[in-house]
Formats: sequence, structure tokens, C-alpha cells
Amino acid sequence: MKYNYFVILLIFCTFPLMSQEQEVIDDNTRATLILDIARYVEFEGAFDDLKTFSITVLDNDDDFYWDLERMAGERKFIQGKPIQVYLVPRTSMLSETQIIYVNSKDGYTIKDVLDAIGDETTLLVTEGYPFKESMINFLVVDGKPRFEANEELMIEHGLHVDELFLAQAVKTREDWEKLYEVTDVELQEEKEVTRQQRVMIARQDSMIEAQIARLRALGVEIREKENELEEKIYILQNTEEELDKKTLEIVRQEEEMRMQRQVIAKQQEEMGQQGAILEQQKKDISQREALIAARDQEIRENEERIALQLEAIQKQKLVIIGAVIALILLMGLAYFIYVNYRNKKRANQLLEEKNRKITAQRDEIEKQKEIAEMQRDQIAYQKKHITDSIHYAQKIQRAILPSLELFSDEIEHFVLYKPRDIVSGDFYWVDKVGNKQVIIAADCTGHGVPGAFMSMLGVSLLNEIILNRAITTPHEILNNLRSMVIESLNQKRTASEVKDGMDMTVAVLDFENDKLYFAGANNPLYHIRDGELTQYKADKMPVAIHERMEEFRVETIDMKRGDTIYTFSDGYVDQFGGPNQKKFLSKNFRKVLLEIQHLDMIEQGAKLDEIFEEYKAEVEQVDDVVVIGVKY
Repeated sequence: MKYNYFVILLIFCTFPLMSQEQEVIDDNTRATLILDIARYVEFEGAFDDLKTFSITVLDNDDDFYWDLERMAGERKFIQGKPIQVYLVPRTSMLSETQIIYVNSKDGYTIKDVLDAIGDETTLLVTEGYPFKESMINFLVVDGKPRFEANEELMIEHGLHVDELFLAQAVKTREDWEKLYEVTDVELQEEKEVTRQQRVMIARQDSMIEAQIARLRALGVEIREKENELEEKIYILQNTEEELDKKTLEIVRQEEEMRMQRQVIAKQQEEMGQQGAILEQQKKDISQREALIAARDQEIRENEERIALQLEAIQKQKLVIIGAVIALILLMGLAYFIYVNYRNKKRANQLLEEKNRKITAQRDEIEKQKEIAEMQRDQIAYQKKHITDSIHYAQKIQRAILPSLELFSDEIEHFVLYKPRDIVSGDFYWVDKVGNKQVIIAADCTGHGVPGAFMSMLGVSLLNEIILNRAITTPHEILNNLRSMVIESLNQKRTASEVKDGMDMTVAVLDFENDKLYFAGANNPLYHIRDGELTQYKADKMPVAIHERMEEFRVETIDMKRGDTIYTFSDGYVDQFGGPNQKKFLSKNFRKVLLEIQHLDMIEQGAKLDEIFEEYKAEVEQVDDVVVIGVKY
């Protein structure tokens, strides 16, 4: 009856819609069909334990989502559970749900969706896909909304629908035209069969109830007789057991009495023998007591004589000990007076010598204090002069660095720039040349003032190469820059030569062809798409004189909207901190980049700065830091 009602409801809901010729199904009709189908599909597994009935729309556009959300809010419940509607843009974001809706015009593949569903009990409802690819597929036949059903795939995923429901699915135009001719006749036949079944079931219910009443009465009689029989058996068993116990108890008591009589007779005989022995022992004890009394008298007399002798010896010992102690005290007193006199004389001599030295040291300290104060004032003046010079150098360096406004309006970005000292050996260079955006992050040898000089040289040479010579290919930029650095610093291939130079990443975005060209000197580039990070390694040689002087390589990367790229120096990953005072490391940097992908680029830069400061805490910054992030 449930499925018959569903088919009637489906025909009446869709009939007004089918009366209008249309090329596509509108959102209201689509939402109505999804909610109606959801009410009559049986879900296996732990469906009864679910708190909500969820429907997920896989779409980048939220127009249909809001129509479905509105209609779900009006109906409120499906199969007794509150309706919850979700919108996700990617198949990788799909989670456990009861229904997923996908439209072919949005470019999703059914295979990816089925792989994401796995073995879950989920109904896949699609629109515009080839037959039998999905479970339920909406289509328009002669301007009328219809659907196709793949029963095998639904059963495979633990879903069941009535045969009458499957009969409404269309595969050809002829099936669609025949549908309405037979539907009314089948419905009438089903109604008549159902009515007859109800009458028969009512008769059977009354017969079953009468039989149940008779069986209950017989059961009561049988239980009463069983109870009486069990009581009689229990009484008989208890009587026999008590007789057996009493008989055994009497036999045991008689045996014990016989044994006790024997023991008493034996004890009486032993008592007679022990009486004679006791009389003899009494006589022996009287003799021994007389001997002991005589010996006690002798011992008392000896103890009195010994006590008198001990008393005399003790008095002699006391007199000797007192004389010895008096002699020792006199000798100690004499020695103490001598030592005290000698120490006092020596102390007076040392005190006079110390007074002379203290006077000389005080005069010397006064002179050194005056010199130290002069040096302190001179150092403070020099420090202020040097600090003012470095701050002015900072203004010059920041003025030379390209303005971040040179970034194209077509891309979001951030630049995290944190010098270790006032001026930095790390720098960035950005500009747009034609339809190409050039993005460069560099790490010069050293930091502070020496590094700042190198960074200013690098910016000047990049202006010459890119803006004046119009070179925009990444590896050619690095090759030309290396030659100009070697020439500017007069570097030579000698073992003792200081290899001043810079590590660098050069990325060029080609908006016309959706390409990214990358070349690197020691520093890599990170590319993130759909939550996956790809690292493009750099050549292991700097932009300077080096043992290896090969041509730099160039990498070509296809770009899609939403991709993000990151170039950076090693200052971020080499920073010490955390609970164990260890380096931050590249693996943790990559993990952080993946975790902040949901933020816009400005928020990403702020989050990276916050994480860096929290990790560093009280530890001194070890190197300059530059990180550039760009969203295509």
C-alpha cells in the first residue's frame, strides 16, 4: 500500500509539470521529485539509528541548493527524521549521507562520485547522464520530466524500491507513452486485491484470537496440575532425606560414646601411675630447695665484700681523672694565649699592608671609572650614529623594493617580510610585463647591513634584466643575473674566494595560456591544488660563482583557477623554537600551508606570521624571512 500510494502521489505531483513543454527540469520540480522519492526508498544498515535524513547537493552553484533547502524546510521530515540539506563543491568533500544529487552540466564524473560513496548506503540521484551510470537519473522526454532507474546498482548499495516504482522508470519514448495507458487499470486492480486481502485478514484475526484464548485456558490448567505434582514430590523427598540423616547421626553418636569410654579408662590408669611419680618428685624438690638456700646465703656475703672493694676503686679513679683534666686545661690555656698573641701580631701586619693596597686600588679605580664613563659616552654616540644610519638604510632598501601594488588585480597574494635586523638580506621582486606576472623571492648571503647591500645589488640587476632587457623567461633571468653578480663582485674560481651571492626562486605566470614557468637556485617552489601539495625542486647551485656552473632549468606547470603557489627563503623553516628548541623544518611548513588553504591570501599571511611568532617565542630570530603566496 505504501508503494501504491507513492506511485499515485508521484503521478499527481508530476502531472501539472508534464503538461508544460520544457527542455530542462526547473529547480522546484527537481526538488519535489527528490523529496518524494526519498520518502519511499528503504535503506539497509543502521538507518533507524540516524538522527537526521541528509541530502547532499554536489554543485559549485548554490541556486538549486536554496530551492531544495526551502522545500525541505516546508516538509520538515522524511521517514520520521528531520531533513538536513548540504552543499559541497568537490567529490573529495563528500561524507556519509542518504541522498546525493549531481547534474551533468557541472562536469562531475559518476565514477568519482561512486568511489567517494564506497560501500555506504547512499542513493545517487543524477540528471543528464547516460543510462545505467547512476541509480536514479532525471531526464526530459518530449518536454516532460521523467527518470531512469538502475535497480542492480541500488541493490548493490543496500537500497530497495518496489517493482511498481521501477515500472515508472523510462528508457525509451515508447515506454513513456505506454505508462499512462496502464497505470489507472493497474491501480484499480491493486485496490480490489487489497480490499479482498483485508477482509480475509480480518476473518483470520478473529479465528486466531479464539484459538489463543483456548490455548491460554489449557495452559493455566496444565500449570496448576504441574505445581501440585511438584509439591508432593518435594515433600516425599524431604521426608526420606531426614530419616536417613537421623539414622546416620545415631550410629555416629554410639561410636563416639564407645571410644570415649575407652579413653576415660586409660586416663584413670595413667593418673594412678602419675600420683606415685609426683610423691617422689616432691621429696626431691624439698632437698634441692635446702641446697639452694645455703648457696644463696654464700652469694649474698660475697656480693657485700665485692661492693666495698668497688666503692674504694671508684674513689681512686675520680681523684686521678680530676688531676689529669686540670693539667690538660692549664696546658690548653697557655697554648691558646700564645696562639692568640701571635695571630694578633700577624693580623696587624696584614691589615697595614691591605690598607696600603686598598688606597692604591681606590685611586686606580677612580681613574678607570673616569675612562669608562668617557668610553661609554663615546660608544653611545657611535651606536646612535650607526643605528640612525641603518634606519636610513632601511628606508632606502624599502624604497628600492618593488611596490606590492605592482601585483596584478587578477590574483590574490600576500608577502610576509620579516628582517632579522633592521635591514634584510632577503628581498622580493614583483612586476607585470605584458600579460606575464614575474614573482621573485631571494635570500642573499648574510643578513643585516652586508645582506642589505647584496639585496640592493640584486634588485638593481633584476630591474636591468627584466625591465630594460625585457627578459621574462625564469632560467634566462637566473643565468643573466649570475653573470652580472660575478662581474659586479669580481668573483673568480679560486678556493679562497668568498662565494657571496644569493639563493632565489623565479616564477612567471602566463595568464593568456594558464601556465606557470619556474626556475630556482637552491630554493624550491610549492604548488597546491585541491588539497594536494607538489614541490618543484631547484637547481643545487646559487646565483654566484660556484663549482657547478651549468645552465638553470625551467619547469612548466599547468595552472587552474584556485591553485596557490608559494616561494620563500629558508629563514622560516630554519627558525629555532617550540618546547624542545628545535628548527621548525620544511615538513611542518608544508603541513601549515595545507591547513590554512581555506583562508584568503591576506589571512594566510597573517596566520603564518602568528604561527612563526608563537613558535619563536622568546628565542632570537636566526635569519631574515620572506614568504610570498599567490592564488591564481
